[in-house]
Formats: sequence, structure tokens, C-alpha cells
Amino acid sequence: MAVKWTEKQQQVIHSRNRNLLVSAAAGSGKTAVLVERIIRMISEGEHPLNIDQLLVMTFTNAAAAEMRERVGAAVDKLLTVCPDDEHLWLQGALIPQAQITTIDSFCLNLIRNHYSSLEIDPAFRIGDEGELALMRADVMKEMLEWHYQEGGEDFAAFVEQFGRGKSDAGIEDVILQAWQFSQSHPWPMEWVAACREELREETLEQIEQSPWMQFILRDVQLQMEELEIQLGEAIDMCGEENGPLAYEPMLVNDRRQIRAVREAAGKGTYRGLYEELGNISFGRLAAIRSKEVDQEKKAYVSACRDRAKKAVAKCQENYGVQSPEEMVEAVRGTAGVISTLLDLTEDFDRCYREKKRDRNVLDFNDLEHLALEVLMEPVPEEG
Repeated sequence: MAVKWTEKQQQVIHSRNRNLLVSAAAGSGKTAVLVERIIRMISEGEHPLNIDQLLVMTFTNAAAAEMRERVGAAVDKLLTVCPDDEHLWLQGALIPQAQITTIDSFCLNLIRNHYSSLEIDPAFRIGDEGELALMRADVMKEMLEWHYQEGGEDFAAFVEQFGRGKSDAGIEDVILQAWQFSQSHPWPMEWVAACREELREETLEQIEQSPWMQFILRDVQLQMEELEIQLGEAIDMCGEENGPLAYEPMLVNDRRQIRAVREAAGKGTYRGLYEELGNISFGRLAAIRSKEVDQEKKAYVSACRDRAKKAVAKCQENYGVQSPEEMVEAVRGTAGVISTLLDLTEDFDRCYREKKRDRNVLDFNDLEHLALEVLMEPVPEEG
């Protein structure tokens, strides 16, 4: 019996030459849809692909094994219908060599095949997390001891800012957090350099154009957009039969204020956002004593408004307390400490790399970054 795919599933199966993001709950058939998409790509059309032309990456070895097994079973099923199809027989033979693997395994295979271009020892091994954690602790201790001996003013200010009592735990935590965040970028130390460059932005106009400020403004814009939608649904419910109609005027006013905040954030200026957050206020909902009003609808509308109030209050707490001028001064005041944090992040990264190199060990971050180096390697010019 043929599988009956939903319209959305069919879109995923048949789409080609574009990026797709498929979001679905557990057990909803994502793996089955992906398998069907793969089978269609290697069996349909005038020039179907070979399975070894595809790269299928999963998060676990178990998922990769299941995917390979399902694809193999699907090819075998097609062969019972088309036993003379040489292309399908080839796919069945190629499945054991197909790149259906975890991200880490793919990166590792890529590195082992191109180690010479990376200037690493081919006998490297992947360190276990316990060993790597001890290495990071040793590196951190040695690095901080060196900085304490040097006794620089910038480092002293950094310690004063992040230190907790007589322990270095707070200092170590913030350095590790910065380093770990850098590792999530394709080119970690280039990200650190970009952060250092942003510290030179001292005027309000420069800060407003910085990536981090644009991210904040865009995030607020999206939050307010979602609140507008939710309040719109609550307003619609107020107008329904037995709905809490007395709430409608307050909700309409709330939505108007939230729209003003959204529009201010959308213009990309901190000053506009600050001013609109300062203007917004929520009045008390009118009392409803009529027994004709549906209590569930009343509770739904009230809960929706409470969520909007809490979200706006959080935005006011984060971005509506400091004036633009105070914000600029705060950014300037933290530049020295943040610059030191970036320096320490670079120092830690360099020392940790050296220790791993001495032991011929790689971690999972290395796998991803080295694989990216292979993939981004410049192609030699002809001639």
C-alpha cells in the first residue's frame, strides 16, 4: 500500500535547488520524508543522481545507521518492481559507501583525507572530554598566573570586574564562555578581531549601526510583531458572542502602543526605541461582572494581555532604563575590560592549541574548523 503524503510533505519531497527548513514534531515522519526525497532524487528524472553524490548528515550514529538501512530497503523495494534497472542496481551497490553519516564523522573523514594541506600529524587522535577538560584547566591556570605576574592595569581592572572573592572561578568562567562562543563561529579569531573593532565605535550613530545593536533592534521588532498578532487574536475574541467586549478598548490601545515600539525598532535607532518604551503604559482592564460573558474567553484574553505586559516590561528593563547618552557612556566605560577579555580569549585559544598540538590531540571544535579549512581551500589557478 502506497504511502499517502500530506501536501507539506510532498513539497519537501519534490522541491529541488533551494534551501529548506523542515520543522515537525517527533514521530511526525521527518525521516520517512527525507528517505523518500533521497529515493526520488536517485531514481526519477532523465538523469537521476547516484547515491554517492549526496551528503546526508545526522546528529547521531544510530540515526545515520537507521537512515542508511531505510534507503537500502527502499532501493530493494524499487528493484522488485524494476528488476532490470541497472541504475537502481548501482545504487544498491553504492549505499555502503554513501555519505550518510554524522557531522563529526564527515569532518573527520575529510580531515584524514586532506591532512597534508592542514599541516597536522596524520596520527592525531580525538581527545575524550575528561582529558580535554583537564587540559583547558591547566592552560587557564598557567595563563592567569602569567598575567598576575605581569600585573598590568588592564588585567587588574578585568579581575576587579569579574573576580569573585579569593577565587578565580568567575574570571575563568567568563573567559571560557567567550572562548566557547568564539568556537561557534567559522573563523573564531576573526570573530574576536571583529569584536575588538566594534569597541572603537564610540558615537551613538556608530553603535546603532553595529551588528549587535542591529540584532537587538531586530529582536525587539520581532517580539513586538508577535505580541501584536496575539493581541489581535484577543481583540477578535472580545467581539465574539459572549466575549469580554469591555476589554476591547484597552487591548486596542495596548496594540497601538506595541505597534509604535515595533515601528521604532524597525527604523533601526536606539533613541526611537528608548522613547517609545518610555511612553508605553498599560491601564487596568475594565471590571466585568456580567454572568453572560464566557469565563474561558475572559481568561484567555486576560492571559494574553498579561503575556504582552510581561514581554514589554522585560524590554523596558533591558532597553528603556538608560538614555541613549547613558548607553553610549556605558559602552565606552566597558571597552577597556571587554578588550582585555578579548585578549585573554586569544591567549587562551593560542595556548590551548599549542598544548593539543604537543599531545597530537584534536577536539570536536577542531574537526569542524579544520574541515571548513579543507572545503574553503583556494583552488590553484591553471596555467
